[in-house]
Amino acid sequence: MVDLYLVRHCAARGNVDGVYQGRGDSDITDLGRRQLEAVSVRLRNVPFQTMYTSPLKRACLTAEAINQYHHVPLYTDSSLLEIDVGGMEGLKWSELPVRFPKEADAWQNHLADFQAPGGENIQQVQDRVWNGVQRIIKKGNVPNQKVTVCIATHGCALRCFFCRALGLPLSKIDMVPLCDNTSISEVTFADDGSCKVLRMGDAAHLGQDMSVMKKMGWGQKRA
Repeated sequence: MVDLYLVRHCAARGNVDGVYQGRGDSDITDLGRRQLEAVSVRLRNVPFQTMYTSPLKRACLTAEAINQYHHVPLYTDSSLLEIDVGGMEGLKWSELPVRFPKEADAWQNHLADFQAPGGENIQQVQDRVWNGVQRIIKKGNVPNQKVTVCIATHGCALRCFFCRALGLPLSKIDMVPLCDNTSISEVTFADDGSCKVLRMGDAAHLGQDMSVMKKMGWGQKRA
């Protein structure tokens, strides 16, 4: 059995500046550094055997902060990258309905139909992330033993993953909430490949003062 912890990256500049960031590799913020300290302390006693991270800076720094208490092998994996939003990358949220009205409406109201101009659609993201996690699970699984793995990844990537992990069709992805920065989710994968979601978006270590979603007044559908 594999006990999988999935952690969304800490707050980066795009998160607090109201910028649509996908593959943009922006720096983390002072708030993000405070979040890293909180989440790494909270997870310090979890017996991780290995860790994986998206190659983007905000995810790598999250994994490295958590690993300071574990010193286990840490691998980058491109399947854990955030959605490629193509021509929408780096735009202010307020610009999207003007520049890309169809895409902005899909993102906010029916995510399953979203297709980034020159980038990925949601089905592609879900397939990429799910298949990548399956490879990680297969590599780490030891029959009849419990193995604990940590993954650092991104908001939209997590929504896509949890839509499938919860057994929902992609058309129901709007029911899956966006996790706050450095929130913790946990899923177990049995030896037969079946999975069970134990918790999703646990941000108890943040409190009001370190929650990006509470501080910025963001809704559930922003990444």
